[in-house]
Amino acid sequence: MNIESQLVEKSMDGDLDAFEELVLLFDKKIYNYCLRMTNNYSDAEDLAQEVFLKVYRNLKNFRKDSKFSTWIYRIAYNTCIDNYRKKRLKLLSLSKIDDDQQEIDIPSPEPLPEEQVISSEKYRLIKECIADLKPRYKSAIILRDIQNYSYKEIAEILDIPIGTVKSDINRGRALLRKALKSRLIEYGERRMK
Repeated sequence: MNIESQLVEKSMDGDLDAFEELVLLFDKKIYNYCLRMTNNYSDAEDLAQEVFLKVYRNLKNFRKDSKFSTWIYRIAYNTCIDNYRKKRLKLLSLSKIDDDQQEIDIPSPEPLPEEQVISSEKYRLIKECIADLKPRYKSAIILRDIQNYSYKEIAEILDIPIGTVKSDINRGRALLRKALKSRLIEYGERRMK
């Protein structure tokens, strides 16, 4: 009977010192096997410990119809395969989420900083151009386009016929467009200098 067989017999009888010697006999071999299976030092350490725990718990089930080394390597193999499957399932579930639910850019309701600058610049420019309109056109534009009054309401507020309201709004918008175009051209020339 060789040393391995003696240690196995004593370990099966409950001798913890014999089991410790058995572990010392196989720990580097099992660790190296797990390392080759995982290519990860910390995983190999964890798996080797797990193998020896399984060996200890199941030692009473060792039937001695094969060598102990064959039995312990089979436990190491199964432990590494289980670990691989667990990791693979985690990776699959993560990659499945990535494939099925691709990243979607959800636009923010807030304007971008440059849009805020442009918007505030446009607003300032429009306000200046409206301010330069004659009062009758200015009030018609403000009431209709800014405060959203109906033609009828504007006619009542200004005490003028609806036809005149429509005419003043159209004339005011035309003057506003003309003023904005000239200001934008002027603004563009200043920016280019």
